[in-house]
Amino acid sequence: MGESDACRESMADARRRFDAFRRGEIPHREFVYPLRHHTERTDFCPCEMASGGLTRLVLWQLRYTVASFALLLPWSSVKIFLLRRLGAKIGRNVYISPRVWIDPMLPELLTIKDNVLVGVGARIGLHELSIGHFRAGRVVLREGANIGGFALIGPGVEIGRRACVAAAAVVRRDVPPGATILGNPGRIFETRPKEPSA
Repeated sequence: MGESDACRESMADARRRFDAFRRGEIPHREFVYPLRHHTERTDFCPCEMASGGLTRLVLWQLRYTVASFALLLPWSSVKIFLLRRLGAKIGRNVYISPRVWIDPMLPELLTIKDNVLVGVGARIGLHELSIGHFRAGRVVLREGANIGGFALIGPGVEIGRRACVAAAAVVRRDVPPGATILGNPGRIFETRPKEPSA
């Protein structure tokens, strides 16, 4: 068996692992696959679904189109309805403002708990491709989180309960409950005291 056959087997294993990750069968928050270069084909990146056959490509393009269309709509309730149908887990009393962008390739990796506000123009990435790796990560916005306008949240990030992401902040790591994070890169500015338990 040549090196290319070994790479194909490794890629097939990685693709199976990635599909299991997307379905939630793997408990990890992130899936990482090392690359020699960002132009290296991965065969499990949603951008390259053609290798999975015509049916898989058409289904992915349909999901991508529906997710992209949903995010263009001005009505939060319609966006939430369509994102839920695509696998996103979204709680009650959530408001997704106009011009918000949520990675339409992997909406099933997004969880938004109750009472969350996502401000105008905010961006939530669920995967990234760099020179050294492909990475997909679950993003969780806990209860009462407030995401400021034009903030950027990277893959694999959890925003804690009642945390606040300031406008235009870039968040690449978890934000603790009650914290306010601002700037690029995001830095914790203050942490509110925990609410007394009832």
